[in-house]
This record gives sequence, C-alpha cells and structure tokens, in this order.
Amino acid sequence: MERKIVSIEQINALIAAEMEKHEECVGVKLLSIYAHAPDAEGCNWDASTWSGDRTDVSSCRNCVLEEVRALRAQYNIPDPTQAPPDFA
Repeated sequence: MERKIVSIEQINALIAAEMEKHEECVGVKLLSIYAHAPDAEGCNWDASTWSGDRTDVSSCRNCVLEEVRALRAQYNIPDPTQAPPDFA
C-alpha cells in the first residue's frame, strides 16, 4: 500500500486527537514527530519526543501505540530535502 503524503502538522493533529480520547494522556504532550530515512516498513517519520510526568508519558504512549502504528502504515511526510510538488 502506498502511503499518502501529509504534513508534520497533520500527523501531530491526528495523534493529538487520539490522545484526547484517553484519560491516561491528560498532562502529556507530543512535542512533534520527526523525519528520518524510510525504515524497513517504508515509513519516514516517528514520534518519540513527549513531555509530561515520566509515568504518565509511558501510560499515554501505551494507549496510543496502536493508532500511531496505524498512522505510520498510512502516511508519510514530505521529504525535507525535496521541494513540495507544487514547486516542481
């Protein structure tokens, strides 16, 4: 399956919306996703920078892990070394 290209802000918003569904995520914030070279599954981003109490962050991450995996399977972010398609 080919991944749809969406912005970092869109991925952040999708994860934030999932976090809002879980009481364990109150007080926890995903600071941002980050870009990397495509991994073995072909995804070029991940989420690893969170803020909040360490125990709360761990609980929240466990709650949203499956949704983050699903998003990673569906979406990639634009390659930061290439111009957006509109400027090609």
